[in-house]
Parts: sequence; structure tokens; C-alpha cells
Amino acid sequence: MVGTSLALRLRETVRGEVYADEPMWRHTSFRIGGPADVLVVPRDTEDLVGLLHALADVQAPFYVIGAGTNLLVMDEGVRGVVIKLAGTLSDIALEDECVARCGAGVHLPALCRKVASWGLAGLEFASGIPGTVGGAVAMNAAAYGSSMGEIVRSVSALTYEGERVVLDREGLAAGVKTTRVLQEPLVLLEAEFALREDEPQAIVQRMQECLEERSRKQPLSLPSAGCAFKNPTGGGAGRFIDAAGLKGARVGGAEVSALHANFIVNTGGATARDVLSLMERVRDAVYERFGVVLEPEVRVLGG
Repeated sequence: MVGTSLALRLRETVRGEVYADEPMWRHTSFRIGGPADVLVVPRDTEDLVGLLHALADVQAPFYVIGAGTNLLVMDEGVRGVVIKLAGTLSDIALEDECVARCGAGVHLPALCRKVASWGLAGLEFASGIPGTVGGAVAMNAAAYGSSMGEIVRSVSALTYEGERVVLDREGLAAGVKTTRVLQEPLVLLEAEFALREDEPQAIVQRMQECLEERSRKQPLSLPSAGCAFKNPTGGGAGRFIDAAGLKGARVGGAEVSALHANFIVNTGGATARDVLSLMERVRDAVYERFGVVLEPEVRVLGG
């Protein structure tokens, strides 16, 4: 077995967790995906650097994920190594009066709650965004008119060769659903956020309002990977999909949510092929009706 032999090789170097032939549906919010040859959760930054060097030595392909909340893994699984950062790189510290430093593996809602307890505002918009800080910064996650790139002061990352780099806000080059971290690509280690002082109670109230609005408008009770498509120029993707009459459309176990048309949900037993077939149907219908090209926001891995 390729996975078993590679996992044994990596366990000689890695101090963290190493799993052979690991089902990826266990590691995605979609609850979809075949096995990865190897899945590794490094213990810390030093362990991650050692892993990158070991992978270079054996010339094994690898892919970096956070909590798998914006990810569709193919039914055939992933050949090579998946490096999972959720559950590691999890330090949160107050760097300065209004600057919070946070590891890439920290769950974003946990960071929001922590800084609120310190009386630091600016992350309320992100309180309901699932996934890790690393994933949110890397893709410049946004909500309610604010984005991660606007409050990042700097980030620390690794090249795929294991060299450390530091980027300030300008160097991060944050755009719509992208940053330099994804473009190069880099492995994000930690980020510093420039926040502002406010009363903890007022911050928590704004966070609660964001959470309540999200629960009203998004299908949080069924597995999904968040928004399926990026918002095109001229309006939200969900509005075009809804206007094309596609709410409730299904392929196998995959369905366009009746609550929010830009969410494709797993109603039970959906495969990656179901999801991709439904996304293709949606794209074709919106283009035929409106001449608008929808670009996928969900990242596809494996196959």
C-alpha cells in the first residue's frame, strides 16, 4: 500500500499525527471525499518544516488544508500527502495593546471570542465564518462589508521549500477571495491583526447579531462547503441562481439550498461527482439565462 509505506517513512521524521489511507470525508464540512494516501497533522512549526523537507526528499506531492470548510475532495481520494493545520499552530496572544497574534490552525470563531473578551473590536464580521484563521486569511474571507485583508497587520508563512517569509498588509496582496498565500503558494503559519478598543459587551452584541443573521439566511443544519460560487460583477451569485429557478435542484444527494441558492448541501450520501454535476448545471443555466459566468469558490482536491 502506497499510503502505508509513505506513512511509515514520514513517521521517522514527524512528531505529529500521521495517518495512512485516511478517509477525507472525516476532515471536510461537506462530509464528502475518498481516502488520502497520507494525512499529517504536524505538532508545531518546527515539525512542519521537517515535514516539508521530508516530502522534498521522497518527492511526494502534498496539499495544505485548514479545517476543510471550503473544500470538495473527490470520491477517488487524494494521491500524496494532505497536511492539515486545524488543531495545530493554535496559539493566541496579545502582541500589543490592539494587536492580536494568532496561529494559522486556530478556529476563526474561537479567535473572535478571545479578542472580544480582551475588549478588542474589528473581527465581529468573522464570528460566524467556519474554518481556521489560516484559511480565512489565505482566501481573504469576507462578510458584512468587511474582510480579513483589511485588519491583517502582517503574516508569517513558509515557502514549500521550508523557508520562512514575513508579509505586511500590502505584501499580502489581498484581493477578492485570494491573497499572495494562495498565488505563490505559501503555507501560512500565523497572522497579526490590528484591532481597536471597545467595550466587550458591545463587541459580543455585534457578534451575536452577525451569528443570528447568518443562521436566518444560510443552511447551517446540512453539510456544505459554504458558498459554491464567487459573487460576479453585478450581484450576488445566489440571486442569479435563484432567478434561474434552481433552488431545490438536485443531483443525487447534492441539492441547491432552498434557503440560500449559492449553497449546495449534502442531503445525505452525496458524492463529489454529484456536487460537480450540480455545479455544472447551475453554471450552464445562469449563463444561458443571464450571460453571467459563475466561478467556483469551492476548492476541489484529488481525483
